[in-house]
Amino acid sequence: MIEELSNDNAYEYAYVNSKAWLESYKGIVDKEFLELINTSEKIKIFENKLKEHLLNKDGLYYLLRVDNKPVGVMSVRKPKVEGFDDCMELGALYLLNEVKGKGYGKFLFNKAKEEIKKLGYSKMVNGCLEKNPSNDFYIHMGGIFIKRVPYIIKGTNQELFENIYLYENI
Repeated sequence: MIEELSNDNAYEYAYVNSKAWLESYKGIVDKEFLELINTSEKIKIFENKLKEHLLNKDGLYYLLRVDNKPVGVMSVRKPKVEGFDDCMELGALYLLNEVKGKGYGKFLFNKAKEEIKKLGYSKMVNGCLEKNPSNDFYIHMGGIFIKRVPYIIKGTNQELFENIYLYENI
């Protein structure tokens, strides 16, 4: 079951997002940073930011439940990548490891495309850290590699890069 972000599920969204980062970026992003974002204090801060997004209506956020347990998140927003004003961006698509490989990523990806079409757009972009195995997923879903850009995570000194993918005629 997929549900829109609300004040009632913002903490669950923040928790899943944080845990998925810890699982997905282990060995890619500094361990200390990943452990820091998974503290209850940081999850609560992220929950409050999500509630601000609800008030400002600056994106669409969805929580995926399987057997009534929150296991995935997805968001759509205006692109943070310059030069793509005629697109929307798949801002997040994260699943907990326990449900990866079961079609939920494709389900959330297609939900993002559906929502973007409803907003009147026919193109979508997304970014993926270059060392993340999910790059294969985005290529499989039809993403055309556009460019590689620096990715800065506040609180780390790491030099990371993000691959940007474009999807046309979604």
